[in-house]
Amino acid sequence: MLDSLSDGFMSIDKSWRFTYLNNTAERYLRQERENLLGRDIWQCYPDLVDSGYYRTYQQTAATGLPGRHTDFYAPLSTWFEARSFHHDDGITVLFRDVTREHEHAAQLEFEASHDFLTGLANRRKCMQTLSCAVAEAASSGFTNGVSLAVLYIDLDHLKEVNDAFGHAVGDELLRAFATRLLAILEPAFFAARVGGDEFVLLLRNTTESAAEAFAHSVLNVLALPFPVYGRSVSLSASVGIALLREESESAEALLSHADTAMYAAKSSGGLQVRTYDTALDRGMRDRVALRNDLREAFAANQFELHFQPQIALADASLIGAEALLRWRHPDRGLLTPYAFLDLLLDSPYEGALVEWLVNQVCLHIVAWRQRGVLVPRISLNLSARQLLGLGLTNRILEIARAHDISPTMLDVEVTEDSLVSDIEKASSVLAALKQAGISTSLDDFGAGYSSLSYLVRLPIDTLKIDKSFVRALVDSEKATAVLRGIVGLARSLGMKTIAEGVESERQVEELKDAGCDSIQGYLISRPLTSEAFAEFMLRM
Repeated sequence: MLDSLSDGFMSIDKSWRFTYLNNTAERYLRQERENLLGRDIWQCYPDLVDSGYYRTYQQTAATGLPGRHTDFYAPLSTWFEARSFHHDDGITVLFRDVTREHEHAAQLEFEASHDFLTGLANRRKCMQTLSCAVAEAASSGFTNGVSLAVLYIDLDHLKEVNDAFGHAVGDELLRAFATRLLAILEPAFFAARVGGDEFVLLLRNTTESAAEAFAHSVLNVLALPFPVYGRSVSLSASVGIALLREESESAEALLSHADTAMYAAKSSGGLQVRTYDTALDRGMRDRVALRNDLREAFAANQFELHFQPQIALADASLIGAEALLRWRHPDRGLLTPYAFLDLLLDSPYEGALVEWLVNQVCLHIVAWRQRGVLVPRISLNLSARQLLGLGLTNRILEIARAHDISPTMLDVEVTEDSLVSDIEKASSVLAALKQAGISTSLDDFGAGYSSLSYLVRLPIDTLKIDKSFVRALVDSEKATAVLRGIVGLARSLGMKTIAEGVESERQVEELKDAGCDSIQGYLISRPLTSEAFAEFMLRM
């Protein structure tokens, strides 16, 4: 009967010698019973001594009470569940192999605490680990500036990658980044993926300078392109750092501070590292309030366009104007895009912004026409997602046609960094715009990637020279040389040039000598309201 049991069964006398084993016990212990009967269990299996099994059996023998213990027995690479019972001659043990159950439970626990895509810990596991680390750091105190640091990493422009190449490429990119991240982590560090493109690193026993240095090493890891499905994809990131400075600080507060610092880095243009301080909290609260105000901005018609004239250097004639977005906030006054554009582009209103911009430009052109004022061309700025959105050219043409506006009166300005996520699609969209009669300009040339290969491949009509070059013209011979090179390059490619940020007559003379076609800046005029711009045109 005992040999037919599916559980292992063994009897041990008061001297801890085997007196009986059934067939299942032989199989589990990988020994024939003849080799064990009459022998001391602790001598046969010395790894049991001081184990949980040892203490359970001893307690049953001493108290007469049943015992139960489950543990991993390394010599047999097996998880056993053992139940011990007292009898007059010693104890009896029923035990069974629970390895599969344990591994299944462990797998379920792993899946519940780890990200399925990257294999890193998930947000739940991150908070558990961070809470334990904060408690340990608080109990041990802080010496010589050594502390606990949390790095909050947000990958920049991952959505553009997903939109351009598909989510399979984006997922593979996340896996590749996680692999690189694990390769540079020290054993005591911890990594988690807590959101779609957000990662958290926990650095134990570190200093502020060491944490910042490690954050920059993360940016360096991202600097190398990722080969994904036959493509070479580049990424950047924004990193926020928070250090545990007080014993009373909680894990939730520490993570929140790192998140706040990350958003500050992202708001500064990305590819940056920021360390949390209390001033960031005030700024973050201010941005949250501003984000909430966006909900009413469109409905209340608080957005408006101002126009900055563009003048030809050859004859001082008006060649056009750049339409600049402004927000007339009811409490904060007139806000420039630097205060809110990143919030707007990351809001549900981004999709509607293009139609609003084109419609408003057309409405202003119609109003000026009714006053007998004709403007040659109005430029409007588009982001990467807006440029690469579906049906951009057709939608612009539809709006212009509805207002009886010629497409030749419109110009689309894009920046270099808005093109690099998908150069092929960007080239196709710009070509479609050009074919429809809408001119295109490359804004802030020289401030970003400045890759000559883009100029060769993109159907651009005008290069807008970044104001940093214009500002340096008076004092820097190198800046003048670079300017002449840009103008010559543009001319050889059949492009016009406009210099931005012109503020002095000396700059105008340098630009004329370099052969620049047109200028824009405070020397000519600050951005003007629609009415003021109409008056400006009447005076031309």
